[in-house]
Amino acid sequence: MARGPMTITHCPLCVGLAVLSAIRFMAHAVITWSLLDGGTPGLSSPSNGLNTPESAAA
Repeated sequence: MARGPMTITHCPLCVGLAVLSAIRFMAHAVITWSLLDGGTPGLSSPSNGLNTPESAAA
């Protein structure tokens, strides 16, 4: 019985791992791009948006 070549779609587990790998790659690309681009505007302070005395005084 001749079967086709074993590709990445030969089982659901491999398809899921391929999708997860692609999502991880895109997340790392977005993080790298934002770091190289100078970060996200408005999020320069670690306490930005937190309920701290420093952010309440601003």
